[in-house]
Amino acid sequence: MKSRSQTSCLAAFLVSLAPALAGAEPVALPPVSLDRCAGDDAARVRFIEDRLESRRTYADYWWKGWMGAYGLGTIIESVQASRHDNEGRKADYAVSAAKAMFGTVRVAFSPPTAREGADPMRAIEPVDAPTCRQRVEVGEELLRKNAKESESRWDWKRHAANVAINVAGGIIVSQGFDEDRGWTSAGVGIAVGELLTFSHPWHGDDDLTEYEQKFGGLPPAQRVSFSIAPWQQGARVQIRF
Repeated sequence: MKSRSQTSCLAAFLVSLAPALAGAEPVALPPVSLDRCAGDDAARVRFIEDRLESRRTYADYWWKGWMGAYGLGTIIESVQASRHDNEGRKADYAVSAAKAMFGTVRVAFSPPTAREGADPMRAIEPVDAPTCRQRVEVGEELLRKNAKESESRWDWKRHAANVAINVAGGIIVSQGFDEDRGWTSAGVGIAVGELLTFSHPWHGDDDLTEYEQKFGGLPPAQRVSFSIAPWQQGARVQIRF
């Protein structure tokens, strides 16, 4: 239990560092001339690139932090499972190791789009109006992807899957091996899984809405948004109307 608590605390610690690290300035690149862009494409490029670059640092640390925490958890729980004599405890550690491995693979193969920043659109040199327009379109697609990933935090399927996986593990350990610690592990797993989901880069939907309002002529929408922000030594949930 001690090792599992340490692993969970490490995951929370790594993620809590990300908002502060997100304030780091991205590497400055030589300015690109947008003089050949038509209409308001130059303004669109500047807006999109600014938003994408402001989100990349948090997304990168979020991805690396969670992948590292789950990977470390896999190792610790596997070692504990191999060294414990009690069958119930061994099963508890083995199931926890399997869940941590699943988390590692899930995070590793699902990096947030936001960690790419504006690199995909910057790969297109705006030498004329068509290429400038292409740069805008690539940026708009990145905004849409970021927004979709942000909104996925509220997808009930993600939360249901998190609960189901951990409850299944709890049943296997508690019923199959008569080890009540399985339910404690399930509770810890659910909490960590929810933290993973809700700490996912979340500003994408706000960026897309602002972009559409600024360049698409959309009226300001009355919406409620939630976000997590650093506060003193921890974090707080912000609700905006």
